[in-house]
Amino acid sequence: MKYLRNSFLLLLLSFVAASGQSVSEAGSETYLKIREVGKQLKCQCEAQCSYTVTECNMLHCSFRERMKPEIKNLVEAGIPVPAVVEQLVEKYGSILRTAPAASGFGLFGWAMPFVAVLLGLGAAPILAWRWKVKHDRRPVSRPVRDEDVERFRNQIEKDIEEMD
Repeated sequence: MKYLRNSFLLLLLSFVAASGQSVSEAGSETYLKIREVGKQLKCQCEAQCSYTVTECNMLHCSFRERMKPEIKNLVEAGIPVPAVVEQLVEKYGSILRTAPAASGFGLFGWAMPFVAVLLGLGAAPILAWRWKVKHDRRPVSRPVRDEDVERFRNQIEKDIEEMD
């Protein structure tokens, strides 16, 4: 009976503790916007990692720790996410971008992989055709004559007899 009462009290206590817990920052709109901005900016820490500001896993990353309050201030000021990204890129340079801009020379960066694939798809059949034509032009070897086979067979038998 005592065990049942203690279990009930423990259950009641954990329910009260869980219901009184405040909503964490992880679900807030500001937090989500800060993460979204951070995912669009490349970390520039001294470890020269290839992560974004949000995903950098270096303990006490100096760049991430400097950027997060700055991003938070801009997001809390009501500036939209794309404008925050552009403002930080203007301040720190285009090296901060994780993807090329969708305007100007950045469009070339977006289009180039597709152009390369299309050129490859166009060039592959032409190269295959040229290799096939080149292969077809090779002279066909003549079949071996029976007398040549017989002559070689006799020579092999003669060599085997000499070895014995």
